[in-house]
Amino acid sequence: MAKTYDFQWRILVPELLQKGAIFDRWDEECSLLEPNCLVRVDEYGFFIYWKSDGKEGQVLEISQVNDIRLGLPPKINDPKVIIDLEQKGTGPMDSRTVTICSGLDLVNINYTPMIARDQETAKMWFEGLRKLTPNTKANNICPMTSLKK
Repeated sequence: MAKTYDFQWRILVPELLQKGAIFDRWDEECSLLEPNCLVRVDEYGFFIYWKSDGKEGQVLEISQVNDIRLGLPPKINDPKVIIDLEQKGTGPMDSRTVTICSGLDLVNINYTPMIARDQETAKMWFEGLRKLTPNTKANNICPMTSLKK
């Protein structure tokens, strides 16, 4: 009988990240605001995923995340969108923004700005995601463990 595999090396994912939080996501490629996204991290810390009403969910593998930045404002050209985002939350938009920098290499990087409702939520997500990203064992797992993802 085969024994079950236990991820003993995994970093514990904070409960806040597993339950999720509501963010507004700015897509820089399409210049679109995706409001009220429920953003979560899976229990093993392999994926960040988000879904908003009426849209398909998206997944980002944490092993592709290069950096997590707090306070990097999204590049929004439309003043209407900026005013809408400023009015939605408490505090300045810069301090409520968590930007996820990801890519397969260090040249082609995608920036995913997530704007929280308040500064405290943004700070907790920043700190929680920062703990998960430098996990080199999760980035270099064997193919059998990868299939269990």
